[in-house]
Amino acid sequence: MALAPLTAHASGDASAAAVHFLGSVLVTMAAAFFGFYAVRNLRLNRLESQGPFWRYLALVGAAAGLYGLLGVAGTVVRSRALTAFGHGALLLCIVFLAFSMREVYYNSALAPPPEDRQFSLDTLRRIEAGFVVVIVVEWVAVLLIDQSVVAQLVKGLGSVAFAAYGLVFADKLESLARGTSLDTLRRHLLPVLVSLGGLGVADLGVVAGASPVVVQAVESVFVVLVAGFLTTATIRLQQNVEGLSPR
Repeated sequence: MALAPLTAHASGDASAAAVHFLGSVLVTMAAAFFGFYAVRNLRLNRLESQGPFWRYLALVGAAAGLYGLLGVAGTVVRSRALTAFGHGALLLCIVFLAFSMREVYYNSALAPPPEDRQFSLDTLRRIEAGFVVVIVVEWVAVLLIDQSVVAQLVKGLGSVAFAAYGLVFADKLESLARGTSLDTLRRHLLPVLVSLGGLGVADLGVVAGASPVVVQAVESVFVVLVAGFLTTATIRLQQNVEGLSPR
């Protein structure tokens, strides 16, 4: 079974493809501003421990922007490669956002001391790197052998797993950062993480037997949600830059 994109070519619904195209454009633009302000925060940041957090957010912007660009191209050109790399960019976006939550939790001044942690930060980083490598290798193999069901399962299960991983650390962080600017930013990033997870798992509906038109419509909704939530998070990043900038 070929790995074909759910576009007007695949679903036969030109209006749904048009919505997906517009959503992809919005994601690209929102991601560009999000990444820009994440980099600005990184440069103005005075706490070395928060550096990895801002770098991960900059990578979120880059991955989301790439996903948006590939989505735009995918609505115009029927390409298995575009679809595969678009799915990969989506997974990386979720991964980087989840890792940012973990990073800021472990570097919080109120986090449990190293001796009380079940896993050290370095151990978690190695485990996470292993998961990412497995996903990349498997995704390349799926692209080469052209198995769409396997590809959709990899994307769907990977999206849910990494989004859940990020939500666990976001929940742990709530009690440590409540009332701070970091907590405000965390609240803006959570809807982005949830929407990305929903977007990643949406096309499993095709595997379950749902109509491609319905699945395309659901994906388009999540794409627009991602763009909207990235925009609100960007506003918070901009406010943080203004607070860090020298007077």
